[in-house]
Amino acid sequence: MNTLHFKYAVEIEKTCSITQAAENLYMAQPNLSKAIKELENTLGITIFRRTSKGVIPTDQGLKFLGYARQVLMQIEKMEAIHSPEKFSNNRLRISVPRTAYVSKAFSEYIASSENAEDMEVYFCETNSLRTIENVRENGYDFGIIRFNIAHEKYFADFLKEKSLSSEMLWNFGMLAVMSAEHPLALVENLSYSDLSCKYIELTQGDDDIPYVSGAVEKLFLANRPADIPVRKICMYDRGSALDFLLTVPDSFMLDSPVPGSLCSKYNLVQRKCTFPDNNFRDVLIYSSGHRLSDMELELVNKLSEIRNKMAFADYK
Repeated sequence: MNTLHFKYAVEIEKTCSITQAAENLYMAQPNLSKAIKELENTLGITIFRRTSKGVIPTDQGLKFLGYARQVLMQIEKMEAIHSPEKFSNNRLRISVPRTAYVSKAFSEYIASSENAEDMEVYFCETNSLRTIENVRENGYDFGIIRFNIAHEKYFADFLKEKSLSSEMLWNFGMLAVMSAEHPLALVENLSYSDLSCKYIELTQGDDDIPYVSGAVEKLFLANRPADIPVRKICMYDRGSALDFLLTVPDSFMLDSPVPGSLCSKYNLVQRKCTFPDNNFRDVLIYSSGHRLSDMELELVNKLSEIRNKMAFADYK
């Protein structure tokens, strides 16, 4: 069995097109089709089927592709042993939500690492669906996804479909984060309705859930009066959002608890914010069968340490 054919199959799955996959692989389409047919004959299964939406995996194909990605990642790690000039011995790729406690844990981990001189790290802050794609298709070691518990089943089914394992990291309620100069900065136990009706809300512009379009937006619209115009700015960068909170005092955003050091730096306060569905979860995800390395485990332990400090802090 030619493992190069594994790479071909994974590329077809990624593009949903034999033509596009052949172009990406710099090979002729007939040769790619022939290679996949040989692979299917060797395995005794049909990996792909053609549909109006493109080429998609069969149920057996999905299982095979999950194993194929694991094999390709293991081959890459074996090649790294003999190619130190190309690959770092301490390479780490993680994909996470745009949230302060994860960034703090990561920076503290790097600062305390004994391998800082021999390290190649990719740290990607993005949305949950992109993180799932990164872990499943783009060679990331593990990721953290965030979702409202009301949408848990959609994510659980999606992770199973993508052959990814998961472990719960943190259950929490979102806090309202705002400038200390915000008109409601001294008010305790705010409601989302009061905030969103009068003040500018900063949101992630690319949040979405599997299978159901617009579910995230509907969740928040259900918790504010329908006759009040929405004042919302969609952002894709956590640093820009913090700068905006500092510059525009009547703005706010919902986030997991923010480390006190960051609040002090940006002159921010965080307040409890009530609404019926304020139940969120951060989940660690990785390829099924993947065993976290010592380096990865150290980072997860640091995440747990920072999470515990945030979880037991007193928020008004």
